[in-house]
Amino acid sequence: MFDLRRFLLVLGGTAIVLMIPAPLGLTPEAHRALALFVFTGMILSLQPVPLPIAALLVPVAQVALGIDTARGAFAPFADPVIYLILASLFLAETMRKHGLTRRLALYAIILSRGDFHRLIFILIALTAFLSMWVLNTATAAMLIPVAISIAQQIQDQSAAKRMLAVLVLAIGYGASIGGIGTPMGSGENAIANGQLSQVIDFSFLSWISYGFPVVLGLIPITWAMLLLVFRVPNLRMDLTPTLRELVRRRGLNNAERETIGVLVISIVLWVSGSTLEKWFGLPTTLLSSAMIAILAVALLSIEELIDWDDLKGVNWGIIFVIGAGLSLGDALDKTGASDWIVSLIEPALNGLPYLTILAILIASTFVLTQFMNSVTYGAILSPILVTLGVTTNIFPTRLMLPFVFTLALCYMLPNSSARMTLVAISGAVDTKSQLRSGLLVGLPSAIFVFAYFALLSLIGFI
Repeated sequence: MFDLRRFLLVLGGTAIVLMIPAPLGLTPEAHRALALFVFTGMILSLQPVPLPIAALLVPVAQVALGIDTARGAFAPFADPVIYLILASLFLAETMRKHGLTRRLALYAIILSRGDFHRLIFILIALTAFLSMWVLNTATAAMLIPVAISIAQQIQDQSAAKRMLAVLVLAIGYGASIGGIGTPMGSGENAIANGQLSQVIDFSFLSWISYGFPVVLGLIPITWAMLLLVFRVPNLRMDLTPTLRELVRRRGLNNAERETIGVLVISIVLWVSGSTLEKWFGLPTTLLSSAMIAILAVALLSIEELIDWDDLKGVNWGIIFVIGAGLSLGDALDKTGASDWIVSLIEPALNGLPYLTILAILIASTFVLTQFMNSVTYGAILSPILVTLGVTTNIFPTRLMLPFVFTLALCYMLPNSSARMTLVAISGAVDTKSQLRSGLLVGLPSAIFVFAYFALLSLIGFI
């Protein structure tokens, strides 16, 4: 719904920046880019119009402010990372269409052998693994209905409601954790990867080398804290309904096998694509992550596993939000506004050891991302952090990666991420429980992220 009052607030905030005399050292173009920075932050946060429309207004504002032409303002919407995320959404829809996601969940139940504590761990790990290769929000949307069906199998009705809350939160948290693992796991990652790629050679494999250990570390932490927060009794579950459904489904059908095959080949090529290009003398970027993702979707279409009608319902809005973040970053960079903002921050950081900067960055990000949508926050801060890294001679990954990994820990409020919105609207978790659990699970997770990057820094791995 259109909210006129919020829209006027956005315009008012932008106008105030424009009316303030440009500070010394700030060019007129950079001054207008700062106004775009405020416009972007306000319109994506206040959302006077639906978020996808708000995102599309960012390049429109860029043109209206005279920063660039329409061609230049919309060019970041064609960045390869956009197509990587789009293809991941298509892959998620293929898995959902053919029931592969539910089959994996059924296997998880059997693997738990009816032990509820073990099931929670397996469910977090399964959700995290899937979220590494398809957008984390799409993974959460596919698996939350499975959590509801699992809770319906719990005989003790007094415990079923609490167990349902744990199951749904396990999926929400697992999706957030898994999204850390690859550039395609979340919208925040896509924006950060796009910004990093402009200043350093940062491949798909480079991201995994930093992200995957964090995923492995956060899974047991999240599992243990969830059990502690909700004081989950170790119920025994009746596996009969699950076994009956698996018998009814029989073995993997052709569509499921082909979908798994395409996904496995894609993962192998995402990890080894640049190496294979060199070995076989292939054109540069032919096996880049975005190209592999699009070719995977094309193959799914050729095999008639998915068609255009299946793809109409995917979350196209996230594509526009990522594009808006990249467009803002491009505007701040080409006008010099990023350099000016960094010149204000840099004196406060001079002389501070990296571990102090890291602690400030993670603590502030953890607090703010609970109240601001994580993709929005990533879109606003990513270009600033890249420029800050270049200017202060702190390698950009030392700032960007801790920042974006901490963004994933936005567990407390429904508006902090699309995953937490899905958790809230499922009706399984009340607001008080989501706040309490989000804090008690998220805080140890943030401490782990700090410890991880502190260790990498001390041993010279980042």
